[in-house]
Amino acid sequence: DQISQYLKVNNLPEMEIRWAWIPFNGQWGISTSFFQLAAKFFGAEKGNVAQKANEIAQGVASKIEIPEGFSKVEAVNGYLNLYFSPADYSRRVIDEVLSAGSSYGKGLPLGKKIMFEFSQPNTHKAFHVGHLRSAFLGDVLSRISEAAGYEVVRANYPGDMGLHVIKWLWNYLKYHKSEKPEKDITRWMGEMYAEACKRIEENPDFETEVRAIYSRWDQKDPEIVACWKETREWSLIGFKEMYEKLDIKFDRYYFNSMFEEPGKEMVADLIERGIAYDERPQGGAVIVKLDEKLGLKEEKYRVIVVQRSDSTALYATEDLALARQKFLDYPDLEKSYYVVDVRQSLHFTQIFKTLEIAGFDWATRCQ
Repeated sequence: DQISQYLKVNNLPEMEIRWAWIPFNGQWGISTSFFQLAAKFFGAEKGNVAQKANEIAQGVASKIEIPEGFSKVEAVNGYLNLYFSPADYSRRVIDEVLSAGSSYGKGLPLGKKIMFEFSQPNTHKAFHVGHLRSAFLGDVLSRISEAAGYEVVRANYPGDMGLHVIKWLWNYLKYHKSEKPEKDITRWMGEMYAEACKRIEENPDFETEVRAIYSRWDQKDPEIVACWKETREWSLIGFKEMYEKLDIKFDRYYFNSMFEEPGKEMVADLIERGIAYDERPQGGAVIVKLDEKLGLKEEKYRVIVVQRSDSTALYATEDLALARQKFLDYPDLEKSYYVVDVRQSLHFTQIFKTLEIAGFDWATRCQ
């Protein structure tokens, strides 16, 4: 208003005032220029436009009062610069934060649902720093997204079956049967796993016994399944205690043991449709040649192995089924985010591309 009043008093035409941020050099401010006004009113034949623009800027700077929240006004080479008062704005922000409390900065509901899968610890093992990093990052991303107006589904995907679990069960049944942790559960579970690995390393013949336990698991031996269920629950209790201390909550738990068979069924479908190559008859594995299927001449996505030569499941087998299950449970997901180590980037890129080739339109919403 003060600028418009100055222009009116000095018989200068009205102008649209556009403010731009001043490149930060220790001071925080905004700026507007008078070059267009000078060129329009005076014209090139009536003198130097830059000089006239500077005269207008100096005139405005000398007449207007410093607005509230600003510390300085100055004219520089045809520009009018206003510099904010850090102390004043800091006070305003602090007052607003204290007044708004936990609702400060929250956006209006966007009507969009997204999922973050994070933490992903392994049962029967220690909860290590990588799981903590993923837990912290996933929780922060979830909180920020909620504050921005998204409806967020927090998902966890513990690894509750695999060779690590079989080794643990073997060691427990052979040397610690009927023992039960009384406190610090995750540490105890981790120590038991480390002990199992050490015993097997020192006596490789134990591998035969471990394979026998795995075979009993595949056959759903009642003793092995019961032991697995009980000890798995110990790990989950330990995880729950950990998350409560960290104030991290989850809306949905998925477990890799849920997706072994569904994953194999998806792989069988990929083979039937000619997307995957079954090289098991020749002693190989089941693979998807992604670059070939996409018609790429240069290597980009490479080859993904989706099932072992002995027909057992891989992480990839289960990840295919997990991705599908998420969208079956939440068809309206805008995005399904995986908070994982950067070293897993290629793996998940391959998973998503495989699903895209298979015709799942939601595959492009996985990231």
